[in-house]
Amino acid sequence: MRSSMRVLAREHLALRALARIIALEAELLARDGRADLALLQDIATYIGEFPNRIHHPKEDDFLFRCMRARDPARCGAIIDRLQAEHLKEDESIANFLAALQAMSSGEPGAAAGLAQVAASYAKHLLGHIEAENTLVFPLAEEVLQEDDWAQIDAAFAANDDPLVVAQPGARFSDLHRRIMAMGAMPPGL
Repeated sequence: MRSSMRVLAREHLALRALARIIALEAELLARDGRADLALLQDIATYIGEFPNRIHHPKEDDFLFRCMRARDPARCGAIIDRLQAEHLKEDESIANFLAALQAMSSGEPGAAAGLAQVAASYAKHLLGHIEAENTLVFPLAEEVLQEDDWAQIDAAFAANDDPLVVAQPGARFSDLHRRIMAMGAMPPGL
């Protein structure tokens, strides 16, 4: 497996673990009107800071750009869909944070609202990862050439996902620990 694909696979494992936690918290909210708001806040902060600022732009600027250049007919439609989803990600996280704030403030109906937003986001995130893993990555292996891969591998070598590295750093160490405590697969594996 190419080094950039290993990086993306690890990052997608981390995102999948977060999506499953978000979905679980959404179920708890819908059933009991309670959730771990601090955990959800940490997840939203992480998604806003790493995948939305580093992971997705690198997919767009390197992997997707090279794929589109090599075979626009085969790659165009799926890349258009995924890039449109990337563009909506900041709005999705803003909606998630607004729903969290409403819940924290005790607004009427906030638990149901957050449950809906969280469940929808988790479903979207899992679908997005699935499309990249099962459609885009195999297609990339077919259409890209060695010089493309050299550029892509170099770009992704610098990724330093705080949930994937051995030492997550102070900012996300609690989130990393909580993911592990919940029994989610370690993202680095």
